[in-house]
Formats: sequence, C-alpha cells, structure tokens
Amino acid sequence: MAEPAPPAAPTAAPAPPPPSERSGMSRFRAILALLLIAALSAGSWVFKDWEPRLLPIRVIEVKGELHQHSSQLLQQTLTARLHGGLLTVDLLDLKTAAEELSWVGRASLRRVWPDRLQVQVEEYRPLARWNDDCLVTADGVVFKQGGGTVPAGLPQLRAEDQRSVEVVTAYQKWHLALQQISHVIAVLAVDSRGDWQLELVKGTRLRLGTEAVEERLARFIASAPQLEAVGHPLKVDLRYRNGFAVTWAPNVEPAIPAPNPDRPPRSGNRG
Repeated sequence: MAEPAPPAAPTAAPAPPPPSERSGMSRFRAILALLLIAALSAGSWVFKDWEPRLLPIRVIEVKGELHQHSSQLLQQTLTARLHGGLLTVDLLDLKTAAEELSWVGRASLRRVWPDRLQVQVEEYRPLARWNDDCLVTADGVVFKQGGGTVPAGLPQLRAEDQRSVEVVTAYQKWHLALQQISHVIAVLAVDSRGDWQLELVKGTRLRLGTEAVEERLARFIASAPQLEAVGHPLKVDLRYRNGFAVTWAPNVEPAIPAPNPDRPPRSGNRG
C-alpha cells in the first residue's frame, strides 16, 4: 500500500515592491494619463479644424409649403448660424434659429450624406390680420408678420391677445353664416368690455353689444334681404331687445320702416 504524499509546503506571498518602485509606477501612470488626454485634445482640435473642410455643408434644402421669400430668408438665417461640417454642426442651435423666425411654427433638421442639410418647416398660415402689426392663424396663434408675404384680402380682427382663440372661433362661425346672405366680414372687433362690432365688405357696420350676440347676429341675417331691398344700410344697431335701428346711406328714402325697437338705446355705452 502506497504511503500518502506529504502535505505541500505553503507558497510564500510575493514581496511588495519597494517604496521607490511604487512611486515610480505612479508617476509613470500619471504621465501616461496626461499624454493620453493631450493626445485626445489635440486630436479633437485637429478634427474640429479639418472636419468642416473634409465634410462641408454645401446645400441647405428647405422642405415644406413656404412662400418664396420665406424660403430664402430661412436659408440666409441658417447659413449665418452655420458652424462646423456635416458631423459637427449643431442641429439644435439651427432649429432654435429657424423657430425664432416669427412665421415659423415648427422646424426639424437632419443630415443627408454627403453634404446636405435638410430642413422641414411648418409655416404659420394666417387666417386674418390681428390688431395693427400681427397676424393670427385658424387656431388662434398670434404672430408677427416678419418679412414674409401676406396674402391679399385678409380680414381684420381686433381684440386683446388673450382672446385670440375666442375671436377666431367667432369669426369662422359668423363668416359661414353671413356667406349664406352674400356678405363677407371685413373687420371683427371686440373691446375690453366685450362689446362686439362687425364691418362688412359692402360697408355695413353691425353693433352687437355685449349680450346675446349670436341671437342679434341671427336677427340681422334674417332681416338683411328686406333691408337691402329698401336701400343701403350703413349702420345696424342690434342692441335692442327684439329689434334694431338702421342708419341709411345718404339720399336713401326707405320704402318701409325698420322694425321698431322695444326700447331705444341709451346714449353712451350699451351692452
């Protein structure tokens, strides 16, 4: 029978390097890290310097339903803010620059290899002029005209900016209703008290007041054919309980009287 092998002798742990050697290794690692950082920094500088030359952006392509002037202005704006080549260009900065233009609702950008920057733009579409120097969309967004071309024949809406959605909604509803009797709104206004007025393209002004404006407008629409069979009404004051008062164009003698109001309007402001 074989005798059991003697137990193995314990392995001695390697002796730690002397302090001088440890210090030298630490310095070597630190120097190596500094050299690596310097190399990366130099490489980054060289890349930023040469990348625009190797991969320049030669074309800015604008997509979307834009007017000719709007497209040119957008390209000029982005070119002025363009820094870097195709890989290093800051798309977020260019998006911000595009959306700072008053008539741009939303913009998105993407790189197209090898030298193209594609810009997709949604331009605000004006429904009407707003107050003195702005425009407003069908959603009630008020924006500055900027340098773009404004379509001819837009109606004029006048109100406080915070009422834009309410006023645009009223305009679109009343526009359809008045079209049924061949009238078009030229000016719609509501003041800070809520006093509504309309001016029609044919020159008739409607005073609707602050109360029951929908009913008062419906009253005019129902009576307009009868009024216009008589003459040309310059002003129709509908701020009565059941009737209205008419101011006729000069040298017009009404063949029939306008409906008698239950009570005449007081002088000054009236709802």
